[in-house]
Amino acid sequence: MQNNHVIHDIRQFFNSEKQNGKNLITYQTKLDFDVFLDKYDIGVELDTFKQIILQEETGLELGGADKISHSLVFPIIDSNLIESGKITLLGLEIKELKDFSIDFSIFILIGLKEATEQDMEKLRKLSFISNGIEGFLIRSIPRRFWCRISSEVIERDFSFDFLGRAIQYLYYRKFGNLIKSIEIFFINSYPGSIKKFKEITSDIRDQVKKTLKKKIDEWKKRIDCDYDWGCEICPYKEECYKVKELLVERERLEN
Repeated sequence: MQNNHVIHDIRQFFNSEKQNGKNLITYQTKLDFDVFLDKYDIGVELDTFKQIILQEETGLELGGADKISHSLVFPIIDSNLIESGKITLLGLEIKELKDFSIDFSIFILIGLKEATEQDMEKLRKLSFISNGIEGFLIRSIPRRFWCRISSEVIERDFSFDFLGRAIQYLYYRKFGNLIKSIEIFFINSYPGSIKKFKEITSDIRDQVKKTLKKKIDEWKKRIDCDYDWGCEICPYKEECYKVKELLVERERLEN
């Protein structure tokens, strides 16, 4: 019931924004992913495009240092609540944008067959798509979603429609045994709308934060860590992960 209420509020929000005169585009296609992606001269495949996009090579930044940004992945078992394959864009398509850097939000709904909490945690990590799409880079900034799209792929008709399909394709490729359906929402050009949407989805984010905080606290207690900062900004994160890997391997050998 809680998921039903949250997703109803999300759909109501987008409908209200459209009624208020804001540009709303929806994409829905029954085309096979391979057929759709073949329409574009842009590569999409897991772990194939490990690239750096320099500022002078950038055609568009999503989010950024002085822009509002928001990203959230919401995996649920209630897959019947999801309009599979649908992509909703509140804002403008890439070819219509005039600015180099824009406010940006992405929300991904994933319907699951079944999943553990560990599976859920893996699904929420969106960063893997950065290495899967040619000319698309997610910059590693704590608590901020910041992407670059190269000028070259924009000239080859990179669009939010394409980005949504590519993300869906990569999720199915990586987690196909878990996923039944995916729906994606984008917002750009309307900073006020992004702020409202962040408020609407705040309960989801709070749930995720509580789960992650519990895991972090358990882990820090286990390795006798007394630092106050979170793991994502910890300067000793790499060393800590190495310790974690050793502990996991030791447990595996002991079992």
